[in-house]
Amino acid sequence: MTDVILGMGEVGETIFDLLTDNNFECVGADIAPSKQRNYLENSDLQSTNVEYLHVCIPGGLTEFIKIVQDWTILCGNTLKAVLVHSTVSPGTAKKIQKVCNIPVLSAPTRGVHRRFLEDMKRYTKFVATDIPISDAIKDDVDARFRKVTWMSSTKTTELAKILTDTTYYGWLITYAQITKMICAKEDVDYDEVWTFADEIQEYLGNRPKMYPGVIGGHCVIPNLDLIEYDYLDLIKKINEMYEKFQQ
Repeated sequence: MTDVILGMGEVGETIFDLLTDNNFECVGADIAPSKQRNYLENSDLQSTNVEYLHVCIPGGLTEFIKIVQDWTILCGNTLKAVLVHSTVSPGTAKKIQKVCNIPVLSAPTRGVHRRFLEDMKRYTKFVATDIPISDAIKDDVDARFRKVTWMSSTKTTELAKILTDTTYYGWLITYAQITKMICAKEDVDYDEVWTFADEIQEYLGNRPKMYPGVIGGHCVIPNLDLIEYDYLDLIKKINEMYEKFQQ
């Protein structure tokens, strides 16, 4: 039996390595042939007895749901469930479930990319489904990710990823950017100002000092487009202001 990893970017490659480290057979599929692993273009996946499809393609793709639906067909009737590791708009897993006759699980990733595999092994894997699933599937998920917590709905996990992970991190950096710009305007040292909070952070843990850099990468800013809430756009606007401030 085999697991298929759909999308072999940073997330997919790390999921592939994690599962193989845990002694599961995997196939890595990607539109870029150089990223594929144990997979030949146009190969008959149904002959490999695929058990689980792990979706790791970019969550902002216009045809995301259709792509996942097509791959559930490609994987054949041995497929037990789909796990969506991609960061997606709230409600995406539920929409996929409506067009699939097997369980669709939301299982967003956590971790810093430069130590992704280490973080995935360290952190609990949060998973959810909107339909009843068998104990066998739950056991299979537990075996693959070792530390698993089941949430009440797929929308809960989808929002948790966006709101408490990447966007919250973005807000912290945004405040550091604002503080840096104010300090510069008033001609005082940013680092010296933050020493005022060092002991509070030590005792309470709620005054973290962040580095006020420009927010780049492909997580914090792109993930803001996955949720409709106007006030969160302030992160983008202030990031643009800070980029100009640094020039």
